[in-house]
Amino acid sequence: MNQTKIKIKKWQPNRYLSGLLWLLAIAFGHAQDITINGTVADNLGQPLPGANVLVKGTTSGTQTDFDGKFTLKAPGNGTISISYIGFVTKEVAINNQTSIKVSLVEDAESLDEVVVVGYGTQKKSDLTGAVATVGSKDIEKYTYNDASQALQGRMAGVNVQAQGGAPGASSVITIRGTGTFSNAGPLFVIDGMITGNMNTVNPGDIASVSVLKDASATAIYGSRAANGVVIITTKQGKKGKVSIDLDTNFGYQKVINQVDWADATQYAGIVNRANDADGVPRYPANDTEFDPNYSSNLYDDSFRTASVSNTNLRVSGGGENSVYSLSLNQFDQDGVIKFSDFKRTTVRANFGLDKGKFKLQSTIGLTRTVDNPNPYFNKERNLLPTIRLRNDAGEWSADDRADRGITTAYGAFYGPGTIANELGIADTEDRTNTLNTVIGNVSGTYEIFDGLSYKLNLGMESSSRNNYTFSPDAQVIYSGTNKATSELSETNTNRLNTLVEHTLNYKKAFNKHSVDVLAGYTDQKNNSRSLGIVALNAINDISVAGAFSSENLQRAPSQDITTTIQSYFGRLNYTFDDRYLLTASLRRDGSSLFKEDLRWGTFPSMAIGWNLSNEPFLSSFDAVSNIKLRAGYGEIGSNNVDAYAINPSINLFSTYILGDTQSRESGYAVTRGVNSNIFWETTKTTNFGLEFSTLNNKINVTMDYFIKKSEDILVDIQLPLYTGFSNQIPFNRGNIENKGFEFLVTYADQIGDLNFNLTANFSTLDNVVTSLGGQAPIVGGGFTSNGLQGTRTEVGESIGSFYGYVTDGIYQTDAEAAAANDQEGNPIAGDLKFKDFNGDGVDPDDRKYLGSSIPNFEYGFNLTADYKGLDLSLFFNGVSGNKILNSTKYRGYFDFNGNYLADAANAWTPTNTNTNIPRNTQVDPGFNRRMSDFYLENGAYFRLRNAQLGYTLPDDVLEKIKIPKIRLYVSATNLFTISDYSGYYPEIGRNSRGGTSQFNNGVDEGNYPTPRSYQLGLQVSF
Repeated sequence: MNQTKIKIKKWQPNRYLSGLLWLLAIAFGHAQDITINGTVADNLGQPLPGANVLVKGTTSGTQTDFDGKFTLKAPGNGTISISYIGFVTKEVAINNQTSIKVSLVEDAESLDEVVVVGYGTQKKSDLTGAVATVGSKDIEKYTYNDASQALQGRMAGVNVQAQGGAPGASSVITIRGTGTFSNAGPLFVIDGMITGNMNTVNPGDIASVSVLKDASATAIYGSRAANGVVIITTKQGKKGKVSIDLDTNFGYQKVINQVDWADATQYAGIVNRANDADGVPRYPANDTEFDPNYSSNLYDDSFRTASVSNTNLRVSGGGENSVYSLSLNQFDQDGVIKFSDFKRTTVRANFGLDKGKFKLQSTIGLTRTVDNPNPYFNKERNLLPTIRLRNDAGEWSADDRADRGITTAYGAFYGPGTIANELGIADTEDRTNTLNTVIGNVSGTYEIFDGLSYKLNLGMESSSRNNYTFSPDAQVIYSGTNKATSELSETNTNRLNTLVEHTLNYKKAFNKHSVDVLAGYTDQKNNSRSLGIVALNAINDISVAGAFSSENLQRAPSQDITTTIQSYFGRLNYTFDDRYLLTASLRRDGSSLFKEDLRWGTFPSMAIGWNLSNEPFLSSFDAVSNIKLRAGYGEIGSNNVDAYAINPSINLFSTYILGDTQSRESGYAVTRGVNSNIFWETTKTTNFGLEFSTLNNKINVTMDYFIKKSEDILVDIQLPLYTGFSNQIPFNRGNIENKGFEFLVTYADQIGDLNFNLTANFSTLDNVVTSLGGQAPIVGGGFTSNGLQGTRTEVGESIGSFYGYVTDGIYQTDAEAAAANDQEGNPIAGDLKFKDFNGDGVDPDDRKYLGSSIPNFEYGFNLTADYKGLDLSLFFNGVSGNKILNSTKYRGYFDFNGNYLADAANAWTPTNTNTNIPRNTQVDPGFNRRMSDFYLENGAYFRLRNAQLGYTLPDDVLEKIKIPKIRLYVSATNLFTISDYSGYYPEIGRNSRGGTSQFNNGVDEGNYPTPRSYQLGLQVSF
């Protein structure tokens, strides 16, 4: 048998020892810990604070700081695992890298995102109601003076209209259409404190905004929630080292569009033609004594390039059991109209404590605003362009006669009308509206046993407002004369709003069941007290107290109003197997605004959801995921009535003629009629929703269809005069229906180093008044000083629909005008032609509904992208289907008390017939100025609301200067707007004479122009 012989070499220990040492060195080198500096961000490049970073296979780890940065020691050949709620966990091989950037992708499949809802939070996957959210990432990129503007165009079904472009101008928010005839808007909840607006919140302090749109979501708030609920959560601190963040920017603003008013030469020509047509003599200032050296352009001199600045400073951090956040904001805005500006200072402190079974959360915000408005811009009566703004001495003036050596009477020289130098008035008057507000709450939560917790929430809002106006006696007012006396008007108003809430919450998951039960009681009291003074012959800097002693005291208006609401409520959220969802709530409210037996209202709601994707039969269906169907119904109450509306007013000094001698005797009399039987308005909403994701969760879609019926709406009705009452009295007689469809889609993806996200939404709305309880149509929308009104609210039409005549060109001959049989005017050639629909001549029966100011289609697009250190954000929005009443046309063509539009020079004449502008006349016998579609314009627009381009310095540069983050950015607001509207801006809000009511919506009286702004900013983190 052959054997294989193996030759064994001589043992050489030195060779084996050196090899072994070499292998050990390699192993030691790979196992040695290295220090890693990393950054964790989302797929848009935004930092993710609080992300967990763990060395795989160990318990060693850390969390990212406020800027998404972390420092960790780990083996050079190891792996780190990064996780964050709502994002897919990612593992990264270290490979001896000391600097690592990690981008996490949203986990739409798990849907663990937490959404703030009434009195708590819910996972997005468990939501059954219609809730829209916007986060701080979308808000921080823009500079707003009003935080509510951060919602504009970002949420389907949420309409936000700025009330013009004045510094500090507020906004009107309408959610899913108007369901009341009052001015009531949505309910606002700021960190648990129920309030009436979000004006006191610095946009830079907002962590998230949730808008509850349907009744199943809002019913937990019962009263005042009929118009939706806006929940604002401010930024909290995070555990870890102290973070200091500075965001400051500075820029300037300019008017986007200017209305072309006539210069002195154009004005003289227009008035002379009108005087000739009316058969009256020309006025010397426009004819024989016309001198272009004595002229002005009030509007050009009123505009300016204005500055705007905004600075946010925030310090935050936390320890093992506590977190804190302290922020300071300073916002300064000069108006693009001279003599107007706005300043806001905000300080906010948030503190949280979590110790065992006890949690404490407190927040307090202090806001001071100082508003110096210019209310005189674009008034109906303005200085004629044939008069200078200042005289030879450089003083404000409205009369050049003395400097010109003219002795003719003022009206005989310049022409009829009331003349005012509004710019001079704005300069000489002292107008200051100062508001100091404190809003905050303290809440404590104690876990009684596993799953059951009790929470006490104490909230307070206190404000002090001083509205001061002083007009000196040197002020140029009317007809070129000085005001005979000075005038002081001052009002001090103090408000105190307190809230006490007790809630019990039980949360438990067992087997496939999950329950969340909430029960609570609230008590809210609101008191407002004001004291005012109006005095003549006042001295500069006089106080309210001093004005009371003035012998020329005119009025001392004051009031003291207290209202209270008590509520009991409960809610059940039930989930079975993450597939079947149920939400049911019940709230009972008692309001002091109603009499005792009508004081309480009960408002139930219920919604169901079906997570279809979690069904076994769809487990292998990957094309579409996260499919959820929702349906809900709920009722919400609204107490939209003035305080003490059910209490009659008694005049203690009335007199009545009595006896045989028919002498006047003193006594008491009820002078204001009331209806003590008014009760809650009720809004009933039905909602159907669908949500799903596709393309590996890159695309997420949400759709909702709703029917919102508001019943028993309070309608102000004028009683017959024989009752002895002249005031209007509210009755529960109105019904309104809003129907609409909402669509929201987001698309997020990553291509190499490019991350981008596109969000688009649109909504439709159909608003119809279904009942007025037999009341006559409600007329509103006044747009002139002579009582012309432009809107009418009637059954079958939208609230505040435009109503008037339909124009049909211009009469070309006197015979054509006479044949029209116009019963409201006496037209001749050159006057507007109005359609006769019933063949009996032009009369009030020929008036028609001409459209609505309510858009029937709204949309918005938001694009964000980042590539390495660069980031870009573009936000577009628009509306369509609405109309605007441009009352500037009345002023510019028909009102002889001021200047005319330059286009009035192109009015009809026998030699200029190819025009749509009626003839120049100051008498206007054809009644061209009557309400008609001549004033109406298309209100649709599409605009680039905001654009921002930023650059973040790379990490290697930041490491050298030892600063975690430096970002430079430029931004522009209202960069471009596509619109057919000829006024200053197509977003006009509800500004109109008679108040900002629903019936005045869409009436533009030359609102303060909305500016375009450009800003340069810097963000630094320490």
